[in-house]
Amino acid sequence: MNILHMLFEILIFPGFAFVLFTALFFHWLDRKLIARFQGRIGPPWYQPVADLIKLFSKEDILPVGTNEVFATLLPLVSFAFVMTASFYLPFAVPTTQSFEGDIIVVIFLLSMPSLLYFLAGWITSGVYSILGGNRSLLQYFSYEVLFLLAISGTVITSGSWSLAGIRSAQLTSGSYFLPQLLGFFLTVSGLIGKLKRDPYDIPKAKSEMVAGPLTEFSGKKLGLWQLTNQLQTVVGLSFLVHTYFGGYWQMGTVGGFFTFYLLLILLQCLLSAISAIYARFRIDQLIRLNWYALIPLALIHNLFLVLK
Repeated sequence: MNILHMLFEILIFPGFAFVLFTALFFHWLDRKLIARFQGRIGPPWYQPVADLIKLFSKEDILPVGTNEVFATLLPLVSFAFVMTASFYLPFAVPTTQSFEGDIIVVIFLLSMPSLLYFLAGWITSGVYSILGGNRSLLQYFSYEVLFLLAISGTVITSGSWSLAGIRSAQLTSGSYFLPQLLGFFLTVSGLIGKLKRDPYDIPKAKSEMVAGPLTEFSGKKLGLWQLTNQLQTVVGLSFLVHTYFGGYWQMGTVGGFFTFYLLLILLQCLLSAISAIYARFRIDQLIRLNWYALIPLALIHNLFLVLK
């Protein structure tokens, strides 16, 4: 019975099937909200599923000179990294995966898809793919540093490198959202870079780069890349809820689960609003913004928390 229970948790709830459903729902919600912000109707509720069915039913075609082994492995490995990260960020459901230092593991797992995304552009012979890969790597070293420094504020305050420890500290002292509002928005900025969303969608700017590193991908491979990005959105938002909103919900309760899910939806609304409001940066603007303004702000914020 224990084995069946464990398989249910891994495969159904709160595991693979539930995370996949949430990713598809949030992708629809994101497109619907952006459409409403822009005065459009937006897609029907089944559109994300229809898009995936269409892509997974199409033939995989790669240009001459593309390394087929890497073209197949990269989206699979990227998907595996994100799904593994989701096991450390349960939806207010008790988990045995937590340990001291697991926040470092999650940050690593969430950073790897960006590097694989860069490699996806370099294994093909397309000009747009290579240029998109270059842009992806250039901005990687700005938003990734920002994300790491910003999230360090929660570690400094809680005194723990464990997600469970950070969450427990907030249950006694209160959530970090308001006391570390600056750190929260800096972390959100870094997460937007990870997700390649507006205004950080420079590597895949449609008017300039077609689809960036994924221009030459099609069929199942492209579908898996898109699904990975949708899953990464949910996992990234779940990471924010654990680290900044841990005092608002109780692990292992029905109320805690619904509060957790509501916080995820509110954060998705925030990302959608930012994407609809702000125009895309140029790569030089993004690098200057991060290294000359946001990263110094994150350092000052952390110094204040240390001296507090």
